[in-house]
Amino acid sequence: MTEREPTKLGTVLRTAREARFIDLARVERDTKIRVRYLAALERGDYRDLPGSVYTRGFLRNYGLYLGLDPEYLIDLYRLESGTAAERPSMPSPPRPMSERPGQALVVSSSAITTAILTILVLALVVYVVSELVIFSGTPDLRITDPGADLLSYEGTEYTIRGVTEPNSTITTDGLRQNPSATAGADGAFSVRVGLVPGANVITLVAKDPLTGRDSATVRRTITVVNPTSPTPSQLPSLAAAGGSTP
Repeated sequence: MTEREPTKLGTVLRTAREARFIDLARVERDTKIRVRYLAALERGDYRDLPGSVYTRGFLRNYGLYLGLDPEYLIDLYRLESGTAAERPSMPSPPRPMSERPGQALVVSSSAITTAILTILVLALVVYVVSELVIFSGTPDLRITDPGADLLSYEGTEYTIRGVTEPNSTITTDGLRQNPSATAGADGAFSVRVGLVPGANVITLVAKDPLTGRDSATVRRTITVVNPTSPTPSQLPSLAAAGGSTP
């Protein structure tokens, strides 16, 4: 039986080994591949090898040991042994039409800086707008007591109560003496006014110390009825009584 001519793969392996002055026994010790399999690879006698899977593993380890490209050696083995069919290409599963290749999210320092500046600008805009709304608005002033005009009140003083902007100054007008008051931190206030018999038209205005703006004018009319004075309904009877006096 004649010795088989070495294949190209076998020639490449043997030439690389001999160039390093290494024998097969040493290769076996270093790679743990049995000498019979190493010799079969160098002869190209693939029938003496345990199988294509093991053979590819031998070639990978042997090629790395010799400093050769394992993939190149495996390609030579496939071509020479006709085992190309053992690596069927598996078709990739169908991908939904809406699915798109994912891209890695890369956040750069410039993007972070831009985001921070955008947030700061938006916060500044919100602050400026809120301040403009505050300073352009008219302070609120609501009188809670009396809730409406008093058409008949017996007394010479009355405590007017209400709610306005915190710490506002409330001034009155239309009276002989026009007192003022300062609202509390919650905006509540009270001011005691002196009244005279008849209709007392009281005008109240609140000044917001934060914006320096005045509220809309609020008026209350308190009509004081003096019980010691004759009412309009009594005047005709008194006049008739006076006319019958001799």
